[in-house]
Amino acid sequence: MRSPQRRIRGTGWAAGRGPFEGERNMKNAEVARMFEMMADIMEIKGENPFRIGSYRKVARIIADMPEDIENVAREGRLTSVPGIGESSAGKIKQYLETGRMDAYDNLLKGFPTGALELLSIPHVGPKTVAKLMEEGIKGLAELEKAIQAGKLSGMEGMGDKTIENMKKGVALVKASQGRSLLGEAFPVAQRVVEQLREKVKVKAAEPAGSLRRMRETIGDIDILVTVAAPRGKRKDKDEEVPGGRAVVEAFTTLPDVKEVLAAGDTKGSIRTGEGLQVDLRVVPPESFGAALQYFTGSKAHNIKIRGIAQERGLKINEYGVFKGRKRIAGATEEDVYAALDMPWIPPELREDRGEAEAALEGKLPDIIALDDIRGDMHVHTEYSDGALSVLETAKAAKEVGYSYVALTDHSKNLTVASGLSEDDLSRRSDEIDEARETLKGFAILKGTEVDILKNGSLDYDDDVLAGLDWVIASVHDHFSMGEKEMTDRILRAVRSPHVHAIGHLTGRLLKQRDTYQLNVPTIVEACAETGTMLELNAHPDRLDISDVVCREAKQAGVKVALGTDAHHPSHYRFMQFGVATARRGWLEKADVVNCKTPAQLMKFLKSAKH
Repeated sequence: MRSPQRRIRGTGWAAGRGPFEGERNMKNAEVARMFEMMADIMEIKGENPFRIGSYRKVARIIADMPEDIENVAREGRLTSVPGIGESSAGKIKQYLETGRMDAYDNLLKGFPTGALELLSIPHVGPKTVAKLMEEGIKGLAELEKAIQAGKLSGMEGMGDKTIENMKKGVALVKASQGRSLLGEAFPVAQRVVEQLREKVKVKAAEPAGSLRRMRETIGDIDILVTVAAPRGKRKDKDEEVPGGRAVVEAFTTLPDVKEVLAAGDTKGSIRTGEGLQVDLRVVPPESFGAALQYFTGSKAHNIKIRGIAQERGLKINEYGVFKGRKRIAGATEEDVYAALDMPWIPPELREDRGEAEAALEGKLPDIIALDDIRGDMHVHTEYSDGALSVLETAKAAKEVGYSYVALTDHSKNLTVASGLSEDDLSRRSDEIDEARETLKGFAILKGTEVDILKNGSLDYDDDVLAGLDWVIASVHDHFSMGEKEMTDRILRAVRSPHVHAIGHLTGRLLKQRDTYQLNVPTIVEACAETGTMLELNAHPDRLDISDVVCREAKQAGVKVALGTDAHHPSHYRFMQFGVATARRGWLEKADVVNCKTPAQLMKFLKSAKH
């Protein structure tokens, strides 16, 4: 059987522990969420802004911390972590030792937690939530009813446009309920599989469903397992699948389990500390490949594959490929596809977007893999809103295994992110020169993420941009512009001779903010004409451009640049999600500039726009 590492090459799944894995410890996530929730409640209540900011900072630090916070606390090192003071350390220690945090419990006492749902609505902040609560609106359902009944009209700060945006926001939140970001679900699935392998001997254990296809949001996590126990040696003749009960028992007693939802001979379902549902199914070895193919989906892909099987007089289901009553394939996915005269199709492509036809014609793309990425094209340092110095940021990128990194601190307009003045940019340039001397053989690109201003002009003059190696132009404000206005705004940046790439093109934040109004095909066409690239922002909150736009870019001949938008070294792991999206968009090495060597990249950038 082909190894899981090779079969899902490029996604990061089962590729061994390494710098890209970056799985978050469950306790880190729990503690970070508690501090974030405390800050939300305090802000709604109008409490001390300093304490609110302090709690948010602690939440961010813990969420980004690659080290297990329990180990840090056990060794008495909490206060040595920058940003965590004595007071916060005491709260963290209390929770880790007792499972409770007095400060958290006291804030939640009597507070309608449904009101926190309101903060997930785009453009709704704590002050608005406080106003809504004064009107007796303490949850999403109540707000929706109030909007429909016209009860918000006349409230202070509630104009028609605000109410309409709120209505759209409620619809967005409802549509995303029950789904988790890929960046949230992926590490949980990794952790569960690793814990399961430690507790019980399995022949194979892999995710299925939308997680294996690496969709940007995930419903429940599905995991398929098979064990090597021969049928003749099973201890219980009534057991449906040999070894199934032992696997389910191990699964339902994993450290991550907060609640057991179901447990049977071959199936189990749990809820983790993060609130994610994980479903397990144990299948016999002779059907593992067929079950993996079937439960990976998508539904549309499976319908297409079944149709191809029927044309050949075959039947395909989760148990195997059958000719009459005889099973002719099923142990591996490769065998399943081979029975239909097709090569194995990477999971990310299985959306019925022409992949089956391409497979039959021998024209499947050789999509990129994580190992093909030589550098990160979007990283922030402490000069703007990053965590580390120029040298520390570059060293961390080198430790990941990269050959180069582009430092793209914000421009001066984005004051909320400490955007750089021209003098700051000059000082950072000198610091980059020094870092280049220290890190011989590692390329550090002098870059910027320059704001596209409301009128389409750029936040730095042309002579400043001309002195940089790499320029990403991004929209960071005035998201409510009309389609033509926003499209013209971005087109002006596309046509600048100094802009190499447009950053996070559509401005979306998954589960938080929808795309702004924009004519994407017009932008893609203009990029093709000017040689401007599109960024695929790999941050799991964004994954912008989407897989669909990646495909459009490829077809138009527009190059794509992958960047993690890293503000901390732990964010370099986001590259695996960008790669997964690129794979879903059928991108090959030739389509992605990060696959170039440093020398090739610099030559390409100099010829691309200047």
